[in-house]
Amino acid sequence: MMNKMTNNRKDIQILRHALQAFEKTTNLTAEVEFAETRVVPDRTADAMVRIAGWDMEWHFMVEIKNNVTPANMGAIINQLQTYPEKGLIATTYMTPQMAQRLKDMDIPFIDTVGNAYINEPPLFVFIKGNKPAEPVRRERPTRAFQPTGLQLIFALLCNPGLENTPYRQIAEVADVALGTIGWVVYDLKRMNYLVDMGKRGRRLVRKKELMNRWTAAYPEQLRPRLLLGRYRADRQDWWKDVRINDYKGLWGGEVAAAQLMRHLKPEVTTIYTKPPFGKLLLKHKLKKDPTGNVEILKLFWDFNNVDTYQDTFNKNLVHPLLIFADLLATGNPRNIEMAEILYDRHLTPLIGQD
Repeated sequence: MMNKMTNNRKDIQILRHALQAFEKTTNLTAEVEFAETRVVPDRTADAMVRIAGWDMEWHFMVEIKNNVTPANMGAIINQLQTYPEKGLIATTYMTPQMAQRLKDMDIPFIDTVGNAYINEPPLFVFIKGNKPAEPVRRERPTRAFQPTGLQLIFALLCNPGLENTPYRQIAEVADVALGTIGWVVYDLKRMNYLVDMGKRGRRLVRKKELMNRWTAAYPEQLRPRLLLGRYRADRQDWWKDVRINDYKGLWGGEVAAAQLMRHLKPEVTTIYTKPPFGKLLLKHKLKKDPTGNVEILKLFWDFNNVDTYQDTFNKNLVHPLLIFADLLATGNPRNIEMAEILYDRHLTPLIGQD
């Protein structure tokens, strides 16, 4: 099995620069390891690193990210927690705010300007506040992981076999323009997520990795565009009295997770629907508030005419993949823990024979 990092020179550069900065600020030794025996089955880390000092050494499995933000932090942490050994984030620049949040959650990180947090007694390092000499440039994701591409990938992951239907049907299910399908399919083939088997049709593969990439990209690339408004309800549990299907909506986020697993007291109510939704606002006295405890997002798919995950749709919930992504996007440790439970119970079966 090949470590995925060996195929990405930009990632290698980020990691090596981060290790060099770490050595300079701590006087410890830090080097890259490529140990295939330590690669997680079905989910490879970007690399292994070894940190040494005082006749001791520590090993970390590394997740390399160009940027770490509040939106993608949950997905990154979730991935780190699947590794059998301690995980570490390597990135270009960690802001002081993000550095403090990761420290509070005990998530190790290093960046290319010398900021770092590692707490492996007797080793303790916490450096924040170092700034890059130039503004960090954010890379534009490949087309498949831009908004319309993410809509299409969501439809494919939620509806096994959809990749074998005509492009027009795929476009209708994903609620995207027909012209979108061709270039997203091309990108998925190029990245080895979609295999053309000739007369036997197309097959979506490496679904677990694709699901993880979708989950990380969704809160930054697609979710902000879906927000129709934030509102405030007088009662935290107001949603318990609502038949959301009366408003052609579905529950997402914490409310959906609470109904699936019953181990969560929602702080924010998430609803996916399509305009207009004025009746919902009037009936339940939801008041416009940019920091409110109710968020309404645009429903971005049409699964009415395909077989899908009926276990959740019969309960008026969005697909488990979207619940998972919503929970991680909050960056809340409690929600990240719930997302891991949801993944095991409801998403692992969807991956099937990958």
